[in-house]
Amino acid sequence: MRNMWIVLAAALVVSAWAPAAFAGCWCGNGYNDVVTNLVEAQVWPGDNAVTTWMNFIYTTDGSDPFSSGTAQTVAGGFYQFAGNNDWYQAYLTANPGDVVKWYAEAQSADAEVCNSEMYTYTVGEPPVTPPNLVGDCESELTGGGDWDNGDDPTKLWDPDEDGVFELTVTAVADFTAGGGSGYQVVGVSGSWSPQYPGDSNIPTSFTMGEEITYYLDTNAVPGWSPESNAAYDSKLAAGGHIWTAVGDWQGWDPTNTATHMTEVGGGIKELIFGFTAGMAGTHEFKCAADGGWDLQCGTNGYGSNSSTWSFDTVGDECVQFLLDTTTGRIKVVTGLPSGTEPSTWSSIKSMYR
Repeated sequence: MRNMWIVLAAALVVSAWAPAAFAGCWCGNGYNDVVTNLVEAQVWPGDNAVTTWMNFIYTTDGSDPFSSGTAQTVAGGFYQFAGNNDWYQAYLTANPGDVVKWYAEAQSADAEVCNSEMYTYTVGEPPVTPPNLVGDCESELTGGGDWDNGDDPTKLWDPDEDGVFELTVTAVADFTAGGGSGYQVVGVSGSWSPQYPGDSNIPTSFTMGEEITYYLDTNAVPGWSPESNAAYDSKLAAGGHIWTAVGDWQGWDPTNTATHMTEVGGGIKELIFGFTAGMAGTHEFKCAADGGWDLQCGTNGYGSNSSTWSFDTVGDECVQFLLDTTTGRIKVVTGLPSGTEPSTWSSIKSMYR
């Protein structure tokens, strides 16, 4: 059960702590010293009772310590600070260039045993500063302050190194989106630049006790927009919305059923629209959900006021509009045969998927 988290701070800098959202043990701060090559992890009990024991499990060859035969274990030592804030601490001194992959396991006073996620540090290099979720929903998510771009409870991590940073939170209060409220993700914790999606917040709603995962996909997906750094959450990825392709070519009307998008598999929505000869020129496109403007998708992904995709058509052609509802990316393909040509769209559309 991986319900703890570790925070890597800059050399010899210890992060500030917020209360855990659950009882039992959890990983507190870890740090690394780029001068002495010391890598350290600390475990604090979430219920502020004494941790029974703690192990620091690691490899130095870049292999997965959860499954690698080269994993080593260092037992944590007990420390006491400020009365009942007791913790266990373990460390290793590695060699420059070692790729240390590590996690911690511990048992709290209530006998709960838990593991942290796996984290990676290349010895001698400063730690990577992770992204951070910000918004007016933070207090309802974690009990912390709203619009705090450097708080530990809303940092996103990439423990499996697949380029998708994530944060899973159990909400501590209800939150209903409205009036442009919601969240964004800052690319560097503690900084306001860059921000994703940047020009508007991503609407989010949840109830107390609900678990939500927030994502920042930094992988490049050529041909789609945003190509990289798509911010979204598990509720959006689950789908369930009715999406309409909107633009000047259909009157910017999110209630227009003629431009509703249909599911074509894998969370991809599609609309094929025929542009007549009289519609030649430059046009704009984005997506709107559920017949309104509260939730949109554009070239910067999900948001409440997303940017539009500009495209050109020579007319007498079909244009394919695509939306990846998992990540909020959109795409436009022009120059497809119109219904007046010998080859109909139904006979060739599979070539464009």
